[in-house]
Amino acid sequence: MINRIRNKYLKYIFLGVCLTLLAGAQVISKVVKVKEVIDGDTVILETGEHLRYTGIDCPEKDQPFYQEAQKFNQKLVQGKEIRTEFDVQKKDKYGRILAYVYVGDIFVNAELIKNGLANLYTVPPNVKHTDYFLKLQNQAKSKELGIWSEIRAPEPNYLARRGSRRFHRPTCTVIMSAPHKDLLIFKTTDEALKQGYSPCKICRP
Repeated sequence: MINRIRNKYLKYIFLGVCLTLLAGAQVISKVVKVKEVIDGDTVILETGEHLRYTGIDCPEKDQPFYQEAQKFNQKLVQGKEIRTEFDVQKKDKYGRILAYVYVGDIFVNAELIKNGLANLYTVPPNVKHTDYFLKLQNQAKSKELGIWSEIRAPEPNYLARRGSRRFHRPTCTVIMSAPHKDLLIFKTTDEALKQGYSPCKICRP
């Protein structure tokens, strides 16, 4: 009798855990309008809120292809209604909304990677489209589109800190002070990129 009651309660607990996990995994969509495009991966909404595209990273203002990425983003979303979808985290540490963005059937985050105007930038636990973005990035790189058309001096190897999603040149000031035990070593940039690591914006490997 006791075992039967215990098993019954265990079933309820298990069901509750499953429902909680499913609720957390639900994708919540919202339609909003873009007021201004800041750069390739950030916009200001009509509400005044800043929105940062999840899972990608576009060139900064002083880097090659910054203007191309910004103009491409403007063409896609400026003054338009967009549909936003969220991953696990809905805001970053700066208070910006984090979202996957769609205009009609166009997946904006993916289009930027596909055209070589953004690279994959995975920040766990936001990993919903990582595999898809990585596939598009590999295709853009093989075609030498956009940011992948630059010829950069190779290094004997490249480094990343465990727990980070950026890789660096061995001489990069960001990585030089890291303990050796905390480092991951890649023989080529391709090896790092194919594992989902993003290039450092300072040393630009």
